[in-house]
Amino acid sequence: MAEYSVIEIGTLPGGASSTAGDIDDRGQVAGSADVAGGANHAFLWTPPGPLEDLGTLPGGGNSGASGVALCGLVAGQSDVPAGGGMTHAFVWSSAGGMQDIGTLPGDTGSVAVSINICGQVAGTSSLNRLTAFVWSKSAGMVSLGVLPGFTNSGAHRINNAGQVVGYCVTDDGSQRCGFYWSGAAGIRPVKALPGGLGSEANGINDLGEIAGSSDLGNSAEPHAVLWNRAGAAQDLGVLAGGNQSVASAVNTHGTVVGNGNCTGSGAHAFVWSARSGMRDLNALIPAHSGWVLQGAVAINVFGQIVGVGTVNGKQHAFLLTPSCTP
Repeated sequence: MAEYSVIEIGTLPGGASSTAGDIDDRGQVAGSADVAGGANHAFLWTPPGPLEDLGTLPGGGNSGASGVALCGLVAGQSDVPAGGGMTHAFVWSSAGGMQDIGTLPGDTGSVAVSINICGQVAGTSSLNRLTAFVWSKSAGMVSLGVLPGFTNSGAHRINNAGQVVGYCVTDDGSQRCGFYWSGAAGIRPVKALPGGLGSEANGINDLGEIAGSSDLGNSAEPHAVLWNRAGAAQDLGVLAGGNQSVASAVNTHGTVVGNGNCTGSGAHAFVWSARSGMRDLNALIPAHSGWVLQGAVAINVFGQIVGVGTVNGKQHAFLLTPSCTP
């Protein structure tokens, strides 16, 4: 018996494909989809649909959404005509539409990757280097800085407590380290697995548990990792026959999602729990569905998972709903 039902989130009018970026605890999904003419637009999907086109910032041609909050706010980025091909981070609301939240002083581009229930946004501002930021309506955009020994930083996720995770990297890309940031503690490293040389922090739940990846030192291939609140790292392993995996998100029940490779195939989406270990989500949906689930990007408190895959050869965002909730 299948453990998850799977539905196609759909496309915008005139488009043929879509990608999911985030899901909230109401089951609302934010992402991007193509439209007539070949551009991509940010969307918000509220069950049972259809997709709502969020448009672009004035004069922009493309946009995409990466975060949605229970309060109904969406975060992402859009082209700006004065940016010379750069994007600016935005916050969207049903009442105010799409608001440009700008860049850090002196920068020309920015992207927003996550938003919490308080309306705080995490993202990355850029010019010659990258700098992670937190934005709020009251304080504006604030730099999170960079770890010692690194020159660039970028954010991946913010939780409802305002804690942010992301990565720091050197200019040449040879060294990479995940980070955790809070207003009280500032920026701190998220350590690699024992013997590992680099890490990446991709998701954080409201308990402060972090999902991401680390190499093992003897190989450049990463393994998905779950860090507990004390910072201890747990190697989540790989799918059968695979040699790499990356965790994207973790919910408050400690369930982790991401993607990894497996025998005779490309990337497959996975779900991990302490009880069942890492499992290929393709084995947990109805047989002969036509789907190949390639990557899972977010999971909500009810265990609903969103990501991207192909159905009958076309790329679409998917929503998985478990047959029983935690």
